[in-house]
Amino acid sequence: MRWLASLGFGMLLAGRAWACPDVLLGDSLAVGMAPHARAAGFEVIAQNGAGLPWLRQQAPRCVGRLVLVFGTNDLRGLGTEAAEAYPRQIAAIMERWPAERIIWATPGCFARDAALESASRLLDRALLDSQTRAEAALAHLPALHRGRVSRCEYPTADGVHPTAAGYRAWWEGLQGMMAQRPVPSAAATASTRFGMPSAAMAASQASARAIRASVPGTSGSP
Repeated sequence: MRWLASLGFGMLLAGRAWACPDVLLGDSLAVGMAPHARAAGFEVIAQNGAGLPWLRQQAPRCVGRLVLVFGTNDLRGLGTEAAEAYPRQIAAIMERWPAERIIWATPGCFARDAALESASRLLDRALLDSQTRAEAALAHLPALHRGRVSRCEYPTADGVHPTAAGYRAWWEGLQGMMAQRPVPSAAATASTRFGMPSAAMAASQASARAIRASVPGTSGSP
């Protein structure tokens, strides 16, 4: 039995050595948040002006926690139909990322820009509706950290980007959400019920199968 204990300890060390990094992914708002994220051990992948084309171009990788700060640059000209389609587009992109957990920090309020403010309201309404619809296409929609609820009162220098104090408060709010136990969405629950597990779940199942195959006497279902 000593060899089995050694194997388990070795696997634990290997797991720590090869753990997937936490990642902050997004647009110029993620650029502003980057110092706080890096201080917490996150890797940062961010680009000023990033929209959906940029997000689609990012190569998926193994991630622990992924914070997606995104959507503001796609708001200009966003109508009702486009707002309703947007959650599905985000879900389709994030489906490819094998992350333990993904949180989407959505656009906030824009008191100085009526066009952005109107589109932000449309998107927020569409996101709320998407959380209640049990559609397979929305199974990979990240958990929402709603900008219109969490940070509309944050001070801003230009009407879009928070001040240093605003970024700090925003990151603290995101950390609080990351510390909470994730609650499956209706769409994710429905997709699992119908035999379509999430990418993260599929990756975990594959890892479990590989471990069982490598350890004598552990074949078959757990």
